[in-house]
Order: sequence, then C-alpha cells, then structure tokens
Amino acid sequence: MVRNKIKLNLGIPQDGWLPIGFESGEFNLNFTTSKIPENPTEKMCDSLILCLKGVESEFRWNLEPDIYFFKLTPNGNSINLSISESNGSEVQNLTYEFNGDFNSVILPMYRSLKKFSSLEIEKTDWIKIDQSKLNKLTELVTNKKTAYNTVYN
Repeated sequence: MVRNKIKLNLGIPQDGWLPIGFESGEFNLNFTTSKIPENPTEKMCDSLILCLKGVESEFRWNLEPDIYFFKLTPNGNSINLSISESNGSEVQNLTYEFNGDFNSVILPMYRSLKKFSSLEIEKTDWIKIDQSKLNKLTELVTNKKTAYNTVYN
C-alpha cells in the first residue's frame, strides 16, 4: 500500500518574504510568508521537535494580514496535520487536514527545513534557524527513523 506524503517546498527568500509550496494528493497551497513578527521556519523547527516528543504544536505562516496555521497533533504512531486560515482575526477556518505518520508528515517537513537551512541567505532576506535547534531536531529524527525502521521492517 502506497501512502500519500505531504510535500513542502521552502523557496528562496527575498527581502523578508519566503515562497512556500505545499502539496498533498490533490490539495495544493502556494503562498508567500513574512519573517515578521516571528521567524516561521524557526517556529516550524520548534514545532517538529515538540511533535517528535509527543506534544501537540502549531506554527504560523504570516501573510500580512492573513495567516496560515499548521497544527501537528501526534497520537501514538499517527500524526494529524491540520491547516487553518485566518484573516488576522481570532477565527481560524480549517482549510485542509491530513492524517499520516512519521514518514509521511514529519520526514518531508524535516527534509524541507534541512534543505532550506543549507542555503546561503543574506541577513536582510531571512533569519537563519538556530543551529542548536536544528541539531536537536536532527537527533530526534534520526532516533525516530531508527526506531521506526526497527519496528516496521
């Protein structure tokens, strides 16, 4: 059985704006996010770390004034990813939901983040992710991959 995976493409940032492409099956979402008021790539790293520790987490992509919220909810071996949209108000409207596992949700997001963090980026274009956080995420992903492959192979 082939499971769907998400695809997340973090583009090349310019002047504080980052193009994002998200795909899952027939669902496509393309937008450009701001690094203000908080760095969404760093928040995504934090969120992946929490999810791998079994804690529900959320990060946001700020489109000024619209916002996309990506919420990760771990439940045993499964992970629910929900994407909601807000026009800057407190109200969030569910846009998309995907139920997957480590390989179909976390790994694609992690790989996208690692690829993005390897880019040479000017400070005026984007803020680099704290290397210690990336190292922690890499350690958690490596441990999870080892455990996952031991159980499922």
